[in-house]
Amino acid sequence: MIKIKTVRSKKDLRLFIKMAWPLYKDNPHWVPPLISDLEAMLTPGRNPFWENAERELFLVFKDEKIVGRIAAIVSRKHNELYKEKTGFFGFYESMDDHEIAHALYEVAAQWLASRGMTHMRGPMNPHINEEIGFLVEGFDQDPFVMMPYTPPCYPKLAEAEGLAKIKDVHSYWAPTAAGMPEKVERLVKALKKRYKITVRPIDMKHLESETALIKGVHDEAWRNNWGAVPFTDSEFIHIVKQLKTIAIPDLVPIVELDGKVVAMAVAAPDVNQILRLANGRLFPFGFIKVLLNQHKVNRVRVLILGVLSAYRRHGFDALLYYELFKTARKHGFVGGEFSWILEDNVKMIRIIESWGGKITKTYRVYQKPIEPAGKAKRKWDYLF
Repeated sequence: MIKIKTVRSKKDLRLFIKMAWPLYKDNPHWVPPLISDLEAMLTPGRNPFWENAERELFLVFKDEKIVGRIAAIVSRKHNELYKEKTGFFGFYESMDDHEIAHALYEVAAQWLASRGMTHMRGPMNPHINEEIGFLVEGFDQDPFVMMPYTPPCYPKLAEAEGLAKIKDVHSYWAPTAAGMPEKVERLVKALKKRYKITVRPIDMKHLESETALIKGVHDEAWRNNWGAVPFTDSEFIHIVKQLKTIAIPDLVPIVELDGKVVAMAVAAPDVNQILRLANGRLFPFGFIKVLLNQHKVNRVRVLILGVLSAYRRHGFDALLYYELFKTARKHGFVGGEFSWILEDNVKMIRIIESWGGKITKTYRVYQKPIEPAGKAKRKWDYLF
């Protein structure tokens, strides 16, 4: 007997988060998220994303045991920007069971339909600027920081429920051991000779003003990307505060041309390599384990790379790669992951591949139309 429970209390939310642990107990690649971080992410008032969005969280029970979870999400900003009625699902976890998957997707679709949505897209955890997609390639590798890991059954379960691919995104791995391509060295030298360029690290002492500069480049550079929704000021500040604890200033290079910021990148050490030691809790002992093993972090993730559209033909993207490569080697990192990259972002893919970058993981975002409210084939009368 399937039952569905709507998350209403802090206790329910903790159950929602913790139900993933049994599913992945025998998987060596899954990295347990920090419970406190997920609680904050999913709680209106603690995550500024919910100032312009709403969500409902559902738990599915079978024989009195929690066997699945899903979030149904409406982003007002997305729908206003794209003139759509698209709802999202996220934070999906379940056993490999079609009945469970059906219950999860149907209850999420019905909730979205009750709010006037005509399509359901996901997974988005909780939006496109965070973790997205189900893993479809790369199951034998660990996820980098702020990237998801999901089992092979999830795409099959989604497709059986009528969800179809709308977009793939890739992760690329680029090692530092091979050295810097000679043509990039020549390009960077020519750039610096031709333009009055300054490349500097982020100034952590003036983080508020620096954040505003970075956000300005990010918003303009990503404006036309598929599904892109600009951060609000409070959202961007929230993200920066999260990254501040692990940031290395010269892994956030800022390019200025004649005193104007025209390009920037954000990379961070892959703390997932040691966060698994905490098993979801930093206190009381997880923090000590992480601290004692921080020297084992030997790779980085490039989260953001942006160049103002008026300067994209100048080679500043290659300059940013050069600076990140140089800095990563200086700090002893063996390589980095560029993630995520849209499957049709041909220009960026060519640049990464010219550096020896290879696809290591592919994540898929799905979508399907949903029935109008009141016309669904099955009613979940046994919500409790």
